[in-house]
Amino acid sequence: MTPKGSIFERINCDKNHDHVKSGTKKCSKTWWARVRYVDPETNKPADLQRRADSRNDAITKRDKLVADIKKTAGRSVGSERMTFADLCNYYEKHYVKEAEYVEDRKVAGLRSWYTVLKQVGVLKDYFGERPLNSLTYGAIRQFRTARFKAKTRAGGQRTIASVNRELALLRRMLNVATAEGWLTVNPFKQGAQLVSIADEKKRERIITRTEENALLAACEAPRRGHLRAIIIAALDTGCRRGELLKLRWQDVDFQTGQITIMAFNAKNAKARVVATTSRLRTELERLWEESPKDLGMRVFGGLQTVKKSFAGARNDAGLPDLRFHDLRHSAATRLVRADMPLSEVGRILGHSQPSTTYRYVNADRETAQRAADALDRFNSLSETASESTTSEVVN
Repeated sequence: MTPKGSIFERINCDKNHDHVKSGTKKCSKTWWARVRYVDPETNKPADLQRRADSRNDAITKRDKLVADIKKTAGRSVGSERMTFADLCNYYEKHYVKEAEYVEDRKVAGLRSWYTVLKQVGVLKDYFGERPLNSLTYGAIRQFRTARFKAKTRAGGQRTIASVNRELALLRRMLNVATAEGWLTVNPFKQGAQLVSIADEKKRERIITRTEENALLAACEAPRRGHLRAIIIAALDTGCRRGELLKLRWQDVDFQTGQITIMAFNAKNAKARVVATTSRLRTELERLWEESPKDLGMRVFGGLQTVKKSFAGARNDAGLPDLRFHDLRHSAATRLVRADMPLSEVGRILGHSQPSTTYRYVNADRETAQRAADALDRFNSLSETASESTTSEVVN
């Protein structure tokens, strides 16, 4: 049944006892929008009415109801009482769960599901029981402003990147609501872009050889047994922290000197192979000799994170601003300095897009100085050539 819309006036009379006794009634008129359609849940005829402020408002409400019902097959009407918290619960149940794999390919769930679960909690706390269909572009913009004003747990300024991740999640959730027919349009599309990756501050921290030696020396402290090998692996392969911590002995081939990063451990869900340097192979052979020699066990033991031990080592080395991910940036920069093509560096790092690799290759102070030296040489040669030409003309 195609939805049919109409408008009508309704007369409301005051049934106050005094008015009835005096033989008079107080009456007023109100405009209403009305749409008749087939409920998709019950497959029965339904009648939907909305009160309006005026005749023109009734026409507007009628047309919007008809358009919404046509666009979502009536599902948007059935979800009018749905709150944002309901959407959060639905998203948690169907999307925020551990990744599931078939033949080394992710087919459902999220690798970083726990982080996403915390972000959903932030959104639920802010928007709460607010009706889902009342969420506007302005409300999202206000959320963005509020998050920038909210301090981190450590009392610091929240970064643009962290707020962008929350906004990106909110956008995905509202896309789900639109796909399910609970919304007719995602509010993000009703204004200027709210998620701007270009505004994020890019890290330009490259570890020097001197700093690297100090960091490795700090790994000799007690209870940092695996940290030295992990740091060397990050610097000499460019692998992500999670890829290294999930590495198993069956993925290490001592004969060929290669390590296989399995698809379900890689961020882009694609397997790749990285080679080991001499010093990394020495570290891995040491760990293998100290291990129970079980191919199914993880190379770096049962570690789930190295956050605490790495923080201790970097502080002991006098590098409080260094992050573990900076080791991956450093590996990329070193490969480019060794004249490896950017496209090949991207494959080693496991990037799908060349633009991603480009962001990892930082122009640090050493690079900037080399550029200035190169231009000095060019200018010197240009001046010599110019003087030679002038001399020939004079003669």
